[in-house]
Amino acid sequence: MEVIWSAKAKTTFFNVLDYLDENWTNKEIQQFNLRIDLVLKSIKRNPGIFPVSLKHKNIRRAFVDKNNSFFYKVDNYHKKIYLLTFFDNRQNPESLRLK
Repeated sequence: MEVIWSAKAKTTFFNVLDYLDENWTNKEIQQFNLRIDLVLKSIKRNPGIFPVSLKHKNIRRAFVDKNNSFFYKVDNYHKKIYLLTFFDNRQNPESLRLK
């Protein structure tokens, strides 16, 4: 399956990287990127591995680490995985906008 990054996913991903760059070390940035790669490989093998969103039944939430998740949608017909946005798990869930 092909992974397609939305503009919002790219922006929120780079926001996380900026935060890590400002507050942590390169080691944490590398670990974060490695975890993203591992999670994406898992999703490619089994797109339904993560739970569906409570509000949007066609969107799933992938947990990267205790502080970060990302939301994705699967198009089985076209064999594509759409990354929608990254989310800081410490934020108020009401602030999340998926549509």
